Amino acid sequence: MNTPETTRSARARVVAWLYRHRWLLAITVAALVLRLHWNLMVHPLGDYVVSDMRGYDVRSTQLLTNPWKKIEYHGFFPYGAHYVVAAVKWLFGRYNYPAISVAYALMGTITVSLAYLIAARVSRHAWVPPLLGLILIPYYPIISLGGYMLSETPFAVFLMAATYSLVCLAQDGKARQAWLAGLWVGCATAVRPQVMISVALFGLLWLVARKRMPKIRLAHLVMMAAPLAAILAFSSYRLHHHTGRRGLVSENGTFNLAFGRCHARKIMSTPKGEYKSHIMFGPPPLIQLEHRAERNPNSWVQLGAALGPELEFPGFISDKQALNGFIKQCVEKTGWLGQLKYSVINVMLLSAYNTAWPDSGQGLWRKLATSWGKANLYAFTFPALLGMILAFRRRELDRLALVAIHPLGLMILAFIVFGGARLRASYDPLIILLALEGYAFLALGGYGLVRKLMARRGARS
Repeated sequence: MNTPETTRSARARVVAWLYRHRWLLAITVAALVLRLHWNLMVHPLGDYVVSDMRGYDVRSTQLLTNPWKKIEYHGFFPYGAHYVVAAVKWLFGRYNYPAISVAYALMGTITVSLAYLIAARVSRHAWVPPLLGLILIPYYPIISLGGYMLSETPFAVFLMAATYSLVCLAQDGKARQAWLAGLWVGCATAVRPQVMISVALFGLLWLVARKRMPKIRLAHLVMMAAPLAAILAFSSYRLHHHTGRRGLVSENGTFNLAFGRCHARKIMSTPKGEYKSHIMFGPPPLIQLEHRAERNPNSWVQLGAALGPELEFPGFISDKQALNGFIKQCVEKTGWLGQLKYSVINVMLLSAYNTAWPDSGQGLWRKLATSWGKANLYAFTFPALLGMILAFRRRELDRLALVAIHPLGLMILAFIVFGGARLRASYDPLIILLALEGYAFLALGGYGLVRKLMARRGARS
């Protein structure tokens, strides 16, 4: 039976919990309201089902119509994003785009909330988590991509969930967190296999600095590996089912590598059989890089296509023999110094010289996207690089280093393949967190320097 005392005690506990989590709750509610308004009123997701968005829409519908029908083209792309869309369609209807808009708004909100929780765990500065949350609430690059049926939003939420679970594991050492870290990174891999670079970096970090992470034991690594291995096994089976060829998640890796090593703006294949129409792709960052040459003909940053701006070959789009042939020719023509220049430019494309697609092709949103891109470059890029360096100090190996492995993995990916503002956007919560840590270091260093100068002046007088 409830007494006045127990009622007051329960009320006090609720009030205390609300006060303790006031920043998280306020940031979550604000992020959700803004994203729902954007996706349902300002930028309805169903109004932009074209190009890549149409691809995710079609593949998700085909999955629901006949889950085991062999479609070779389905093996070209990672499948995670269209599986997420298919799940929403299965629950709420195949053409219920408002439901998909809400789902993407929820994923975007959870991304912001998890970023706050990660910052609260790893930062030594009490002001960093709230400020990070306040920045991410109206952060346009993430809001914008959340208004398109693309892979960035599902990937971002899985990436944040995996990072949060890993940070919790490093600090608490609970088995549940190891299982969750493996599950979420497996889901992220299904959406974008590039996250496996981060997995490799974490493995290397643990081998080198495991004494600084005493709560992550070998048994935890096995627990993390189990769900990841299960998802990779399913992914490999699915790829073989659709294509009859061996692989892990998708077949577009060599295709993307050809862009990075040849700097072509478009590659087109002319398949035979069921797919008789031409298949052509062109990364928007490289296309914009070519257009930039018209305005800046003497700039060091150029497309500089090795074999010409457009490449074409007969066969299916993932034909490794044809694509590897292009790569070999490009390396021979440019030499290793030319390839190094490509790689440096590719990394620079993560923050500069391009506007994130699809907004880059939308006159209504292009200026806004370009302005936010410049703001990101000037406000966060260099402090984030400083924060990344600081993250690998000995005392941060079980904290900020677990965050920094992801932007570092992104830079490695861009160095090998190519970069772009859209490719970076899913990592932006972590990049901004590192930037705030960089600013904190500079502020504290500047404050310490001022105090020393004032002390010396006082001693002289």
